[in-house]
Amino acid sequence: MPDGAETRAGSQGKRRPPTFAEATKLRHKAWAAGMDPNHWYAVAFADDIAPGAATAIGFQGQKVALFRGQDGVFRALEDRCAHRQVQLSEGFVRDCALVCRYHGWTFDGDGALTGFANDLADRKVVKARVRAYPTAVRYGVVFVFFGDPARVDLAALPQIPELEGPRPWLCVPIAYTVRCHPTAVVNNIMDSTHVATLHTKFNTRSMLYGPVTRCEAEGDRVMVEHEVRLDEKGLLRHILAAFEHPTQRAYYDYPYLHVHVGGITALWNFMLPVDDTTTVLLMLSLSKQPHLPLLKLPVPSLLARPFLGLAKAALVRPLFDEDVWSTEAEQRGYEEHFDAAEIEPHPSIRPCYELTVRKWSAYLSASGG
Repeated sequence: MPDGAETRAGSQGKRRPPTFAEATKLRHKAWAAGMDPNHWYAVAFADDIAPGAATAIGFQGQKVALFRGQDGVFRALEDRCAHRQVQLSEGFVRDCALVCRYHGWTFDGDGALTGFANDLADRKVVKARVRAYPTAVRYGVVFVFFGDPARVDLAALPQIPELEGPRPWLCVPIAYTVRCHPTAVVNNIMDSTHVATLHTKFNTRSMLYGPVTRCEAEGDRVMVEHEVRLDEKGLLRHILAAFEHPTQRAYYDYPYLHVHVGGITALWNFMLPVDDTTTVLLMLSLSKQPHLPLLKLPVPSLLARPFLGLAKAALVRPLFDEDVWSTEAEQRGYEEHFDAAEIEPHPSIRPCYELTVRKWSAYLSASGG
């Protein structure tokens, strides 16, 4: 066993990684940390949920019913009926309220009980309610605030400059459910040295990376900068315009991740930690002025939608499928060999661990956890 290794025995005697409370090493704490709920978390793409539909979402063990009223507005409630605790997400939407499928108990967007399917219960007597969660929509992404309702006004929704103004960049949205802790996602995004080895197919080759030129940690942000150029052997070079500068910057703006490359392409990653080893990823892949392959002509506005569909199928999804494999592989590796010696040359990883641990520790301290 490695010197000083932290090991814990599970119920069957198998070694398991330490919990946050048990861990004494930074790496172990980062892999066991939760995420501060007092931020807005992306939960779905608005276009994927039609008016009148409901779906189940989760955040660190909390089960939540997200539904869209007939007015098009998103609402989120604790995913249980106050009567027999049946999941409300399995019910149906009536006007702008959510109806339990079992007995028809109806809850409005504030979580108040507003109706019954029979007259055995009198709503003047049964004053039941379930927790409601603030929701918002920005850039076609649905956000939910899972934290202390008194702190919602202190939390800012993310701002994506590339999607603001009169000429927003073209955007490919894509979602994954990944079997990994958020730390695996942060490692993948902040350390781009994997690209040359992991992405080797014609449609997934993208960038060639030079040395790290800057790495800075300040407040709730870690930034790392690389020299970068387009891989001449990949499909991406036939689609993107020439770089405006040979630089990539990756940011861990807690709890969000975003990468900006050459002034012409960007990637925003929103993590939703469902439980200890399940993370939903909502990603926005952005391009300033993509070109039609081979023709080197900007994509006309009339062709933007079919172009984005083809780009998603031929390039974006295959590329990110490989990244998802890597995060799940790292999760498996950590679970099996968490007590192996830590060898980490990339300068951004430790500051990211520190940020994750500091934010979770602060939340636990403030909440009495």
